[in-house]
Amino acid sequence: MNAGEQLQNHLERFFALRQHGDDALFLARLGRVQAFQRQRLMDTHQALLEDPALRPGVTFLLDDVYGGRDLLPVAREIRRALPKAMRLLPEKVMATSADALEAAIITQELDEALVGVLGERLDLPLDDDAYGDGYRAAGHPEQRRRQLQLVAGLGHHIDRYVRSRMVQTTFRLVRRPAHAAGFANLYDFMDRSFRVMKPVPSVGRLLERIAAREARIMDRLFDRHPAPFKDVPNE
Repeated sequence: MNAGEQLQNHLERFFALRQHGDDALFLARLGRVQAFQRQRLMDTHQALLEDPALRPGVTFLLDDVYGGRDLLPVAREIRRALPKAMRLLPEKVMATSADALEAAIITQELDEALVGVLGERLDLPLDDDAYGDGYRAAGHPEQRRRQLQLVAGLGHHIDRYVRSRMVQTTFRLVRRPAHAAGFANLYDFMDRSFRVMKPVPSVGRLLERIAAREARIMDRLFDRHPAPFKDVPNE
């Protein structure tokens, strides 16, 4: 399956999400789940965020990839202008974009599953115990492992692109045609990822490190660890 077909499949999943409806109560509860998770991720990876060279890259991962910020305009552009994007942008870059999009969509699917099982508990402040109960009830361990696998793999692709003069030159040359063709949000998403990750000594190592720590937390949650987010080893 090529990158275009992967992106098309991911789009079908994305636009099937319940969050695109007008259920205000569901959206409010989803927002609480996502706010809880973002703060937890920031607390878990605080040491990385305190490193000036790593902070922009980690923040991009938490907000744009893991958190799915501003995903809707990007998805709409891909749906509308995917053939043009495939012609203009390098296939390998588009394949990496497909992986990033899949990771973000899995996050959204898992978040919606949490809302479904937690229900009214989300009308009160969410704590670690309630989150853990919902996490285990929602399940989907294979999907969660797939999410972390995608995140870990993204770094090595980005490393190659940010250090390839040819890819960087080609990418800059298509900026105006990409904007003119109607996928400015998609182009800017990829451009932002290259820029924020360039100062990172090894994006691959960074994302592997984050994914490994999150995998330990996942195992702790499923194993009913009494403090799944506390004192999690880095390695």
